[in-house]
Amino acid sequence: MTENTFNNNSCEILYSLIQTRLSEAQMDWMKTVMLFENEDLFFQNFGLIPRMISSDSPDWSPSEKIILEQLYPDLTSGQWNLQQFCRCLLMVLIPEDQNIAIIKQLIQSADINEFICIYKGIFFLENACEFVPLVEEGIRTNITSVFDSIALFNPFAAKYLPLNSWNQMVLKALFMWRPLYQIQNLDLRKNEMLAFIATDYINERWSAGRTVSPEIWRLIDGFVNKEITACLLKVIEFGDPLSKHAAIMVLRENGSNTCNNILRPINTTLWNYIGEQYYIQNK
Repeated sequence: MTENTFNNNSCEILYSLIQTRLSEAQMDWMKTVMLFENEDLFFQNFGLIPRMISSDSPDWSPSEKIILEQLYPDLTSGQWNLQQFCRCLLMVLIPEDQNIAIIKQLIQSADINEFICIYKGIFFLENACEFVPLVEEGIRTNITSVFDSIALFNPFAAKYLPLNSWNQMVLKALFMWRPLYQIQNLDLRKNEMLAFIATDYINERWSAGRTVSPEIWRLIDGFVNKEITACLLKVIEFGDPLSKHAAIMVLRENGSNTCNNILRPINTTLWNYIGEQYYIQNK
C-alpha cells in the first residue's frame, strides 16, 4: 500500500522532528509501523500510537520554528504533541490516490483525540485541497476541541474553504464563544456577507438582552455603513471597556469612508490584544 519513501516535504520534516524527540525504542517501533502494507495495518498502527508514544508537547528551537511555520503556518502557536506528529506522519505516508478513502473510513470510527489529529493533520497532505468536503462536515461538530482543531491555529480553512463554508465556520466560532483571534488570516478573508450576518447576530443578541464578544467588531471593520455606525456609537455609550475600545478603533479607521475600506492596513496586533484580554477575563 505505502510506497515507504519520503516523497514530499511534510514527510521529511515530520520524520526529522520525531526522530530527535523519541527514544531509540520508540523510533525503532515507528520505523516498523511506517512500513504498513495495507489499510488494515494503517488503522492498527494509527490506533496503537498512544500506547507506544508519549504525549509530550515539544519545545521548538528558533530554526525549527522557522521551518515549521513555513510548512504549516501557526503550528508553533497551537497545541501539538508527539502522538499527533506520529499519526500525521502515517497519514502523509498513505499514497495520494488512496488517502481520501482511507481517511474517510478512519473518521467513521475515530475517537475525539483521533478526530483532532485528523483535522489538524490534513493540511500536511499534498492533496489537502481535495479534503474540503470532509472538513466542511467536521465544522458541524458540537465538540469544542474537535471544532478548535479545524478553526484555530490551522491554516486549512483560510487557504481552502469556499466563502460560505468559511463564513459558517467563523459564525460558529462566535456561537461557541471561541477566540476569533486564533483563526488564521481572519482579516484577509473578511467579507461583506460575513459583516452583515455578524451585524444581524449583534442585533439579535441585543434584542434578547445579551452581550456580544468585542471580537465581533473585527469582522465588521472595513464594511461600516450607517446602520453599523449606529451600533458602534451605542457600544461606545453603553459597552464594556474592551467593546468600547474595539468600537472606537473601527469608527476611527473607517471614518474617512462609509463604504468598503477592506484594502487598508489592519491593526492585527491590537485586535489580537482585544481577543486575548477578553478570553482571559472570561475563562
